Amino acid sequence: MDWVQLASTYVPANPDQLSAFDSFRLWADHNRAWILFVQLILVYYLGFATRIRMPILKTIFLYVLLFAGALIFAILDVQLPVKSAMLVAIAILVIVKLRIKPEQTQRK
Repeated sequence: MDWVQLASTYVPANPDQLSAFDSFRLWADHNRAWILFVQLILVYYLGFATRIRMPILKTIFLYVLLFAGALIFAILDVQLPVKSAMLVAIAILVIVKLRIKPEQTQRK
């Protein structure tokens, strides 16, 4: 993924002496596509999956498509705050899941 690394937008103030934040930002820039891939999986399972168990070929196809989307989002993440937007989407979906769960147990 050298092309994603070439599009890195973070330049530390002092490259010789990196702080923990600088190291984390460089790591996040280097692994941008993988971070987005994990976030896309979380969003899919929190918001769209009706059942967790699928046939293995469908699951593999789903992961391939999610990774293709992560690559597209990694390109867009150079100029847009895609990772932050995905974190907001995950937080909203977790809140919705937590609010729906007690309501479903009361109906049963």
